[in-house]
Amino acid sequence: MTSNTTTPLAGLRVIDWTHVLAGPFAGYQLGLLGAEVIRIERADSDDMIRAKGLDAELTALGLGETFVTQGAGKRSLAIDARDPRAKEALAALIGSADVLLENFRPGKLAALGFDPQQLIERHPQLVVCSITGFGPASDRRAYDHVIQAASGLMVANAGSDGKPQRVGFPLVDYAVGQQAALAVMSALYRRDRSTSGEARTRGEWLQVSMMGAALTLMAPTYAGPLVSGMEMPRSASTAFSGSPLSGTFEATDGQLAIVCNAANQALGLRNALREVGTDAALLSQLHEAAEQRDVTRAQALLGQALGGQTVAEWDALLTRHEVPATPVMRPAQAAAQMARDWPHVELSLSHTSRRVPVPGIGFTSSEPLTPSLRAPVRRGADTRRILAEAGLEASTIAAMFADGAASEPAA
Repeated sequence: MTSNTTTPLAGLRVIDWTHVLAGPFAGYQLGLLGAEVIRIERADSDDMIRAKGLDAELTALGLGETFVTQGAGKRSLAIDARDPRAKEALAALIGSADVLLENFRPGKLAALGFDPQQLIERHPQLVVCSITGFGPASDRRAYDHVIQAASGLMVANAGSDGKPQRVGFPLVDYAVGQQAALAVMSALYRRDRSTSGEARTRGEWLQVSMMGAALTLMAPTYAGPLVSGMEMPRSASTAFSGSPLSGTFEATDGQLAIVCNAANQALGLRNALREVGTDAALLSQLHEAAEQRDVTRAQALLGQALGGQTVAEWDALLTRHEVPATPVMRPAQAAAQMARDWPHVELSLSHTSRRVPVPGIGFTSSEPLTPSLRAPVRRGADTRRILAEAGLEASTIAAMFADGAASEPAA
């Protein structure tokens, strides 16, 4: 980590008026690149994601593991956005910002007095990014689970029984968060590279939907029906390429995933099997099945051949023969193994003695990327300071706390 002044987004202010997963993740990505991120939260209750986790101590503090993974580097302002004094503070903050992220239902932000179109007319420097479920024209409620079903992702991920199956983590939420961060970066680049010499007269309003992000992720799946009118065959047991020498196989103490998409990879697999003394007749049958693209037979034969060694033995041998393969890991195993290379940061959480790892930006650079991050904070930890920065008098701030229009954590 490095000084904020040398990071890509140093000096930019982001107002993160989002909740649950997708929007906060977008704000987190921008914060990881050096932007100042102010998170707007309700005065009277935690975002549901603050209580999402298995650690009772952390969830009781509103610092559940899921929140912690995308809450670092943000300041927290907890207010009742319907209150006129809160609106005054919000107007000042938005006017000072480069980016406003929001994921209310379409029309809700305008109903609160912050119409995105009016905001970009009033503030030429501002990029507003609205994240919705099904797009700006729909008021249907959506979560990741719903979009996985609506986009066809559950069917594309069907198990061997053909039943639709959800991807086991909120893939769409995090995909739309990444998409929103990319959209914001593109708008900021457009804003800052103007060559006309004329002053910018209005900002930019971006619309990013969960449905759109899901369809973008699934572009190869949609290529068939969109181009040829036919759906690609689905298989839970083979790679997307359909290679007969692919799948997940049992070793003596666990599972291996293997994919051979090229002739040299198939040759490497054959040589590895020969090296451990695999029966020549079995190798011949396997080669024949692969040549005939008989997936079921090839997988059965390969499974038979792989049953005599441990996962570690196969992993070392197949790697040496340049066969794309890996042990099938549990998430905790993968995280432990990747601890050296996975971009992450260790932070101390307030009100606890705990240090926790949080994800980094996900790529590295020859130049500085991520500033020194502040640990995730409890709801409203910065309310007083931010309201003062927004220009509210001390007496007004005190009154807001007194009548519940603003809040902060108990000592």
